[in-house]
Amino acid sequence: MKSKILLLCSVLFSMIISPSLMAQDDEYYRPDSLRKEKTEEPERPPAEQREVVEKKPLAEFKDRPFIDRVRLGGSFGLSLGTVTNINLSPMAGYELTEKLVAGVGVTGMYYKSRYFGFNEFYYGGRGFLMYSIFPMVNVIAELEGMNVEVDTFTKYDTRKWIASPMLGASYSQPLGARFIKAVHFTALFNLNYNNQLDDYGNNISPYGSPFVFRITFL
Repeated sequence: MKSKILLLCSVLFSMIISPSLMAQDDEYYRPDSLRKEKTEEPERPPAEQREVVEKKPLAEFKDRPFIDRVRLGGSFGLSLGTVTNINLSPMAGYELTEKLVAGVGVTGMYYKSRYFGFNEFYYGGRGFLMYSIFPMVNVIAELEGMNVEVDTFTKYDTRKWIASPMLGASYSQPLGARFIKAVHFTALFNLNYNNQLDDYGNNISPYGSPFVFRITFL
């Protein structure tokens, strides 16, 4: 009787464990392409946290103190030979946004021509906007006012203010200094060049052509 009971228990135990063993064997011998793999989904922050992360760069710029948005520097130009032109212009700018800089500058220019016998000094100022369209490329709009000397046929020369609206672009190389962020190789076009004349039709612009090239540190 006991042997029959033991035999019955062993049969029932075999029936219980055989499906699980078969399943394990089936998974073991199944090709890798057909095995069930558990993929772990990356944890995603809550919607509120994602919104904070997306707005973080803008918030950092807005939180920057005034002094960290200030740019200081200037531009210079030098031409030697028959015509000597020395141009020096200190400038200051302020970052209105991450891409837009507004600023002002004052200009002093010494101009000498051996051919015409000119020996003159010009002075004035400028205001500008510089917008970054690519990391190292900017478009520039500038308005420059210069006080120039006008030769007359009398022994007295007169001076006259002329305005030069300019448009152009610059290629920039970062410097990493606190106030001088980059050096800009700038090319501008003077929209009013052909109208800067004296009473006798002579051009009195301090520049030799409507194209103006500068190296600016700002």
